[in-house]
Amino acid sequence: MSRPRSSFAAAAAVFAAGLVAAALGAIPWIAGAFTVVEPGAARLGLAAAAVGGIVAIGAAALARRAHPAPRVAVLGLGLLAAASSYAFVALLARQQPADPRLAGDAEEAGSTIGTDRLRVLQLNAYHGYPDGEGRLLPPAGASGRLERAERLEAAVARLRPDVVVLQEAWCMVAEGCLADRLAEALDLRAVYARANGSLRWLGFEEGSAILSRFPIAEPATWPLLPDRDRFERRIALAARIEHPALSFRVVGVHAASGDPELAGAQTERLLERVRSLPARPALIAGDFNLDSSHPALGRFDAAGYRDLLPGGIDHVLLDAEASGWWPLWSERPSALLDRAISDHPGLLVEFQLPAPPPDDDWPGDWQLVPADRVGLDASRLEQAIQDIGALEGVHGLLIARRGRLVAERYFRGSAGHRPHNMKSASKSVLSALAGLAVEEGVLELDQPIAEALPEAADLDDPRKQAITVRHLLTMTSGLESTSFGNYGSWVASRNWVRAALARPLQAEPGTRFSYSTGGTHLLSATLSRAAGRSTHDFAREHLFDPLGIRRSAWASDRQGVHMGGNNLSLLPRDMLKFGQLYLNRGRWNGKQLLPWQWVDESTRPGRVGPRGRGRIYGGYGYLWWLRGHRERGAYIASGYGGQYIYVAPAEDLVVVVISTEISKGRGWRGELFGIIREGVAGSVIDPFERRSPL
Repeated sequence: MSRPRSSFAAAAAVFAAGLVAAALGAIPWIAGAFTVVEPGAARLGLAAAAVGGIVAIGAAALARRAHPAPRVAVLGLGLLAAASSYAFVALLARQQPADPRLAGDAEEAGSTIGTDRLRVLQLNAYHGYPDGEGRLLPPAGASGRLERAERLEAAVARLRPDVVVLQEAWCMVAEGCLADRLAEALDLRAVYARANGSLRWLGFEEGSAILSRFPIAEPATWPLLPDRDRFERRIALAARIEHPALSFRVVGVHAASGDPELAGAQTERLLERVRSLPARPALIAGDFNLDSSHPALGRFDAAGYRDLLPGGIDHVLLDAEASGWWPLWSERPSALLDRAISDHPGLLVEFQLPAPPPDDDWPGDWQLVPADRVGLDASRLEQAIQDIGALEGVHGLLIARRGRLVAERYFRGSAGHRPHNMKSASKSVLSALAGLAVEEGVLELDQPIAEALPEAADLDDPRKQAITVRHLLTMTSGLESTSFGNYGSWVASRNWVRAALARPLQAEPGTRFSYSTGGTHLLSATLSRAAGRSTHDFAREHLFDPLGIRRSAWASDRQGVHMGGNNLSLLPRDMLKFGQLYLNRGRWNGKQLLPWQWVDESTRPGRVGPRGRGRIYGGYGYLWWLRGHRERGAYIASGYGGQYIYVAPAEDLVVVVISTEISKGRGWRGELFGIIREGVAGSVIDPFERRSPL
């Protein structure tokens, strides 16, 4: 009797081992239909299935007293369980990226937001959540993911992007797909492509998504090199955005994490694909998992793509030269995209597109309106006004937002009814006149000035014949400067044009920046000779009269050439008008007074700019100083002693400061612009508000 009992027990044990092995082998294949199996849990399950299969095989081999039939069955189940681990991983690894699918049905764009700018958000939407120490853990179930999705919706709605390039956009077996949720909640169109995971077998997947308030066309998935972990695949998602003003391509990419060598190889593969295209994408955005110094990103730079905010592992690359776009500002909005939403701070960029500006309905006057009516914090603005007024020598301050005057204050007995000497801020007015002269066909940017100036007939250095209008606009004529220590001797000469041309050539034209008022005087003389009238008369006809500027004075030299570099006097409110003209990209009271292309080109840095001590404010355009990154694309007309027209496109602000004509020094300038940045621009209640037509 003992032998049958032991045989029965052995058979039962073998059968139990077989059932366990079969269950372990089957779980990874069916679990995803009911719940989310995280990669870590899936790996653990697959390892358990392999171990269970091996145990079952061993039990079948050792249980010799059991009947042969159950032993063979259990051996088969064990082999299947052990093989299921490899088969499951192999199947996931062989999954090709799914064809991208479109989602969302946004309304047609353009009713309330101008289309001459584009705001782009690059974001990772990892579906984990941070613990108390800031580490990311797996999701806390469906409720945790849905809470994060709701917070992400709110943050993206606050940032108001036109295009969102979303990495790790998850889909869950019960909660659906994040890209679909965002598209529906934010009234966006979307295209999504799976990269990793499987809704069928793991209950989740993730990939890249592009969302847009404009139509999306021609979506395509570009496979990159797979990760060494066979659970992971990497793709780039490409699509064309049908913007009302222009059509462009954007690519979202997510490279390997934690493996710079592999991420670099995947980035190289992406660049190969981009180079093979007949028309390159304007934007490539994503989580490259590479620092800006990595050689792979350096090759994108060599290929003409500009990294808009170096640092970190997320990047937005712009094909600036081919697209004609310009980044007005870029930042990491970490205050909104905190670690409770994403494990990355995200990147937000606003571009100026090569498209006409929206029309305006500004009536052409400066009626004071309350600060809160144009979205400013009245108390914060008032404190900034008082702080600026307390600075030494400040005589006046005017502030306009959205084309409405919100502050006009005069100090120390000054008033706004007398024209004020703008000093070197006059140079920026001359820049506008040069643009109008080019528009009229009077001047050409690359026209040698010697063709228009009789004083250039006997130049002492033949290389000076190569000096062009563009060189004078960018302060790169190569002539020795007539400013700073040389200014007195230059203005003491009998003929300022001849004296400026007689300065030694210190560099080949176009190769070195050197700030020089004599250069702008040469530009004024060139314009006057080419137009057949004085610079001031040309300004009255083409600029001042259309702007409603009735009172102006402009000093001239002994030969009657008006000083292109300084000593133009305008009323403070008229200085504000000039700044508003540039903020409107040349549009004025329903007409394109100054070509918008000229405004764009004038307020972007040239290839050769100021360096060292000459870098007083930042970059330099066409006789406009460009502020640094912290001021989000602001630029200024700057005059000696504290005469400023400050234009801030990001905040839709124009600020005019007039002061005594006495040097204030770097410390004074730093304090003034710190107050403007933190107090005036900082009084904007919603820094992510979208600029709408006036």
